[in-house]
Amino acid sequence: TFSPKEQIDRINDQYWTLRAEEIPDEERNLGPHDRLIHVYHFMKDSIQNVMQVRNFGEPFFLVIHEGETLAEVKVRIQKKLRVPDEEFFKFAFLSYGHPEYLQDSDVVANRFQTRYYYGGWEQYLGLEHLDSAPKRAYTAFQNRQICDNPVKIYN
Repeated sequence: TFSPKEQIDRINDQYWTLRAEEIPDEERNLGPHDRLIHVYHFMKDSIQNVMQVRNFGEPFFLVIHEGETLAEVKVRIQKKLRVPDEEFFKFAFLSYGHPEYLQDSDVVANRFQTRYYYGGWEQYLGLEHLDSAPKRAYTAFQNRQICDNPVKIYN
């Protein structure tokens, strides 16, 4: 995240995909025990008999508060994404691509012990569900972390 005074033309986007999103009022002034975390959509894929996590869709930031349970976080995410109850997801804490599924009574902030990480994909809250978005055509130099489908080479 960048401060409002940061000039856009001075941001190095050579290695990163930049995106802009509005910061909701409740996330503007973080308290000393609040934490801003990454949230990704993901699904599990089996590639060559190895289970792997595949992120998709648009990731977003979310503030979690000290002592806040997954049940409380779910309500805020459901409201933010405008998802009906019947389409809601399984939630997991992911660290280096390994999901640890959470229960409604789990305190989310307890999973995010380290304050700062170099990349958002190292620790994040994951929303597991199928990728129902239509597949898109790829551009030659698309700067993305993942592709929609793995490449399989058969001899």
